[in-house]
Amino acid sequence: MGESVLHRRMKESVWRALVGEGYSVFFEPPYAPSRFLSWASYRPDVFGIRGSAARQEFAFVECETRPSGRRLASKNFRSVEVQTRLNSEMDIRRILVVPRGTLASVDSSVRLSWETWIYEGGAFQRFPKACDAPTSARPDETRP
Repeated sequence: MGESVLHRRMKESVWRALVGEGYSVFFEPPYAPSRFLSWASYRPDVFGIRGSAARQEFAFVECETRPSGRRLASKNFRSVEVQTRLNSEMDIRRILVVPRGTLASVDSSVRLSWETWIYEGGAFQRFPKACDAPTSARPDETRP
């Protein structure tokens, strides 16, 4: 079965966004395009890498036209192994891209480890991982 038009457009829009952030981007790479990475039985829809001598950054993107927690869990993304360079910081981004109106079909716990990008008409509404999201309470406020 071929890739849907929506799925292809989502991947192309992600590509533009990540290139705009300075990533080198790969579509469905069959193997990890960095000697610091390895994965087994996993192929992200889009993979981005950027870095410098002091920092390595990797973006694993899954575009789901009909998202479900079960489908996301079956992707085997936990098989990714990363080796950091000495004296280097590392950041791994997991990004779930879904069409507007479909996020409710994914368990909200996904937001603990995945950024969520809502796709509509070639643009995204982006939400950080829940643990990275700003809170509305001020740090100096105390609860009664």
